[in-house]
Amino acid sequence: MANCSKSKRSYYKNKPTTCGQNTAPKQQETAIVTKAVGRPKLYKTPEDKAAANRAKSKRSYAKRKAALNVRKPVRYRADTSDTRGIFANAQRQPPRNVYPTTLPGWMALISKTSAEFTILTQGCSCVYVEGLYHRYALSRQTEILSDALLVLEGLRKTVLRCHGGVLQLAGVGKDLLRVQAVDKDIGDVLSSIEDLLCYAFEGYTEAADMYAKGRLMYQRTLTFGS
Repeated sequence: MANCSKSKRSYYKNKPTTCGQNTAPKQQETAIVTKAVGRPKLYKTPEDKAAANRAKSKRSYAKRKAALNVRKPVRYRADTSDTRGIFANAQRQPPRNVYPTTLPGWMALISKTSAEFTILTQGCSCVYVEGLYHRYALSRQTEILSDALLVLEGLRKTVLRCHGGVLQLAGVGKDLLRVQAVDKDIGDVLSSIEDLLCYAFEGYTEAADMYAKGRLMYQRTLTFGS
């Protein structure tokens, strides 16, 4: 009799509870949240879809632009790190004509910057951007475009300094118009490369399709005589 009572107590003690087994599936069911799937956005025309993709690419480019601007100086510092110790004790002098104090000085700087831009583009902005596209198409490397942007942005910063200096010393006149003309030439190429880079971020297929249709910015705004 004692052994029987002991066996019953042992049975009820080790008996699995069905409450936990029944509630576990319910908890799992309540934990599962069904994610609503929205309808894909429809576009009335292919141009609307292309415009939406271009806007998306520009947002992506804007996010990456800061990283692009930082990466290039770091690359140059790495290349010149071995030679820094030679001139460690030498007093560094600012480059000449970076901040001129006279109107002729500013105009000389804008002429120098314009000459550098002409050498870079070999006198034809459209051919220059076309060449960048073909280099990108062969290598599929967007760095070809981003590196070109960094060089042009450096030239444009110099032009903006000249604009401020000339405006302060001479006001609105033929000298300022000369500066604005150089700024427009550089700005047009900058915008064209940024447009191409946005499509390149979407993928080579997107960029190649826009090129084949003649819808890239440089194909619509630049001429082979400029």
